[in-house]
Amino acid sequence: MKHLIIVKFKENIWNREDAASREMLADIKKIFNRTKQIEGVHTVNIYENVTPRPNRHDLMIEMEMDQEALPVYDASATHQEWKARYGKYIQTKTIFDYE
Repeated sequence: MKHLIIVKFKENIWNREDAASREMLADIKKIFNRTKQIEGVHTVNIYENVTPRPNRHDLMIEMEMDQEALPVYDASATHQEWKARYGKYIQTKTIFDYE
């Protein structure tokens, strides 16, 4: 199954050309790379939006995992770290799972 997390950050948080956003992206990648240690999580890819318009989201995190791994991921320290560190900066997010 694919698990997508599509994120729009609050105003003035994300600018893909900005050094602070580059550091933030590097940290987010480190966090999500650790999810590959969870049994059943196979791949993680992070994509940035390349069209700077207000009606676009900023990042898409794509995880490929076994369905049984989803509740394990949800309860993981890595997932909790993502939420604790970046949840306050998120304006909106969409979660979408598909096969």
